[in-house]
Amino acid sequence: MPSQKFLKNIEIFLLSLMILSLPSLEAPKNIFLVFFVLVAIARQLGNPQRLNWDIWDSIFALTLGTALLSTLFAGMPHHGEWKGFNVLVTMIGTGWMVSRGQYGKEELSIFFKAIVLGAIPPLGFGLWQLFVTHAKTDLQLHSVGHVNHSAIYLVMIFGATLGWLLSYDRTSNNLKRLALAALSIGFLTSLIIGQSRGAVGIGFILALMIILAISRGRLVKSLTLSTLLLVAALTLILQTGVVQKQIANEKNNNVLASRDLVWNVSFEAAHFSPLLGIGMSNWGSIKLEDLKASVERRHEVFNPDKYLLSVGHSHNLYLTALVERGLVGLGMTLILMLAWLRHLVKTFRLTRLSPQATYLWAGSLSAWVATFGIGFVNTTFHHEHGILACLLLGLYLSYTRSQETA
Repeated sequence: MPSQKFLKNIEIFLLSLMILSLPSLEAPKNIFLVFFVLVAIARQLGNPQRLNWDIWDSIFALTLGTALLSTLFAGMPHHGEWKGFNVLVTMIGTGWMVSRGQYGKEELSIFFKAIVLGAIPPLGFGLWQLFVTHAKTDLQLHSVGHVNHSAIYLVMIFGATLGWLLSYDRTSNNLKRLALAALSIGFLTSLIIGQSRGAVGIGFILALMIILAISRGRLVKSLTLSTLLLVAALTLILQTGVVQKQIANEKNNNVLASRDLVWNVSFEAAHFSPLLGIGMSNWGSIKLEDLKASVERRHEVFNPDKYLLSVGHSHNLYLTALVERGLVGLGMTLILMLAWLRHLVKTFRLTRLSPQATYLWAGSLSAWVATFGIGFVNTTFHHEHGILACLLLGLYLSYTRSQETA
């Protein structure tokens, strides 16, 4: 049987390749991710001393277990429920195995910095496609795809980069700090270019939270806050695309961009299978006649103009969980959300101990805020940005677990 050291080296290699390919290369990302999870599981099982169980193992296991129940007993079977389950397994499995990886400080540093720097090539390519070749009409990261999904991904990267910048003190290399400052501004500017209103709003809120929480020294805090306010002011004064988009929606009396009609579908579809849901990735299989039958079973009048099905998903993390995984899935989502937040608050003191604790905490906070903040207006925790969120959570859990055993 392969030695633990050999398996760990393979595991680190596969995880590094997966991180670098995550926003850029679809097929390689999936291959590296699957093999990483398999090797990590083999390493865990090969060393009984590593099988210690804590509350986070229970949360990850319950998330997968309840999702499996929703898949086995899907209220609308034989559609995309197994595909949706596989997506969740890869996301949760990645975060779970990373959290149990017992990685050293250098390894955690490599993974985190690869996450940030790995977003630069696909972002550059996306900007090239938008402004030079005009191959795209909006800003997209190559493997992440849709503008809203790319924006969710960029919010996490922006927050992680800002945390990395603020983890340095005044004695640190000025060139590195300058480069990270430029990179932070670049990611924030790209968010504005992307015109995803929810992502831009959450991006500014996230930046404010990170600056107030972890910036060291009055001068650093003043400079970063002033820069953030300047960018926000210029965004409004110059009436950038994201501002014009909001103004146009207000003029058309459509502030929510028809999301209210999409949410109506979810509210009604929640009646189909209240406990375990209709099955993951099955929202797009809902038909108008399904909604009609559900409404008329309650002896109410059905109005088709109240519903919009063409978008293919609920545009809301919580309604997605409710419809596709039922009350059980929504409850599990809220448990994950609250446990994650509690862990961030409980371990915040570690940010005062080392720069690494600071940027890993900021990365985890960024994933939490992006997932559960933008989740009110879009379907987060899915595909690439879901994997990224679990990665950032897993890295911080790996670090805090090492501190508990130190």
